[in-house]
Parts: sequence; structure tokens; C-alpha cells
Amino acid sequence: MGHTKSVKGKGPARGGVALGGCESLGRMKWVGVVAVVALLTTLPGGYLRASAQSASAPGWAVIIENDSYAGRHRELPVAYINSTRILRVLTHRGWPADHVLLVRDSLDPQTLNTALGWLAARVRPGELALFYVAGEYQFFARDLHWSATVPALWKRVPTMRRVMIVETCFAERLADANRGIPGLALAAVGRDEWDWWGLRDNGPVMRGAPFTYFLANALNEQAQDAPLDFETAFVQASADVQAYFHDVIVTTPGALDAFHAISAYPERLPIFPNPQLVEEAETTGSSPTPPPDRRR
Repeated sequence: MGHTKSVKGKGPARGGVALGGCESLGRMKWVGVVAVVALLTTLPGGYLRASAQSASAPGWAVIIENDSYAGRHRELPVAYINSTRILRVLTHRGWPADHVLLVRDSLDPQTLNTALGWLAARVRPGELALFYVAGEYQFFARDLHWSATVPALWKRVPTMRRVMIVETCFAERLADANRGIPGLALAAVGRDEWDWWGLRDNGPVMRGAPFTYFLANALNEQAQDAPLDFETAFVQASADVQAYFHDVIVTTPGALDAFHAISAYPERLPIFPNPQLVEEAETTGSSPTPPPDRRR
């Protein structure tokens, strides 16, 4: 993958591995944007939006990554590489900037309401609605009240083509909150599994979350003239991330330290991690009534 433009904050990183979205062995703040986001204008609270309009696109997306928490949780100094990888998938396939809302390090309690409201106001029946989140599980689950907030907001997005991707520890718990709502939810790990992130590139150990890395690779390998196939990409990414853990993480000195520090030994399990696909079929009946057109 390419490089992310970033500005490094004060304080050296201590160590290079973390249970991403759960624990961190370093405290380094990064602020940065990828090249395509240079086309966007900054809004209060960490929001970025497009300054231009586009007549059509394959879909609409909200991408949220929180690496820094102002002392509320331990930081994840990965230079926003996870959201960058997903953003590159979309731009590579021609998604215009105004069809993607990128949110980084917003601690606003209304973050989910604002972001999913933005999505619901733009998506029309039959269009793809993509919602990606990466960061500290407790931030999404408790600070933003995920289970009480997201299901109702997700259901209001007026399309059956809903795809949610969750890159946190215990990701299946967040994905499960939307059971019963037509669409897909891709959880990086199972409901009782810790998510492993690399805090900096270290030989074979990649920075960021392996599931997002392999999922982005699988999506990029798909035919450019066909719709994104998230189910097929999920199967490929799951196999790749399990092989990566077995072949790289288990064999790299120090890579399992974050697990061992909490008396967890996933290397002893026959398979780890176990990404989860939550799929709800379309229901019969009429599509949800679309909200007033506020695209302009």
C-alpha cells in the first residue's frame, strides 16, 4: 500500500504491538490525511466532507477511525492506516470524494448520529451503503452507546444493500447489534476475541489491523467493472488473516506480548482469529421511504 501523510505528535512509542481497540503499548498521537482527502474541507469535531459534488457513484460510505482518545482510552498510533486502506479501495474504483464521509478522532458523543444521518440522507433504494469503523471497542460500545444508537440509525438507511465492517476487539458484539436488519456485517474477530494491530512496521509485521489489510486487498483484486463482492472478499480475508497470524505473528519475537500481558494465549488455539460474517436476508414488502433529498 502507499504512504499516509502524517504529523507525528510528541512522545515516543513504546513497543510495536497492541490488541487493537483494546490495549496499547504506546502513546503517540498522529494526525494525518491521505492524498485524496486533501480535496476535502474540514468541519468541526474531526469531520471531513467533500467540497465538490458528483452526479453519480457506485455508492455512499462513512469511514470512521479513532486512534487518539484524549486520555479516555489508550491510543493506537497507527497513522490512520486502517481507514486509509478502505478509502483507497473506494477511490481506486472511482468513488468521488463527495460520496465518502471520513471521520477521524472525533470524540463527539453524537458522532454516530451525525455520520449515519449523513448516510441516510444520501443513499437511495438499491444503492450501496458502506459503514466502516476501527478503533477502541470501549469507545464505540460505551462512550458512543453503540447498541442503543446504531441499530435504529442503520435501519433508517433506505437501502437493502447495507454493509458494515467492524475492526475492533470483540467486533462481533458490535455487528450483532444489527441482527434482523437486512444487509451484511463483517466483524474482524469473534465476540470474545481480542483484535491484534501492529503499531509500526517491523519486518514482516504490518502496521494496523491485518483483517482490514487483507479485506482491502481482496476487494482490490476483484473485477473493476463489477460491484464490490464483500462476502467473497470476507472469505478470502479470513483465510489470509488466519495464515498471517499463524505464519507471522506466532513466529515473530515480541509479537504476542500484548496477548501474554493479559494471560491470553491465542497461539494455542487451533484457529485464530475467527472473523464473523453476520448476514440478514432481504425482507419482503416495500422498501423504506427515502428521506427528503438533501444531497445539495
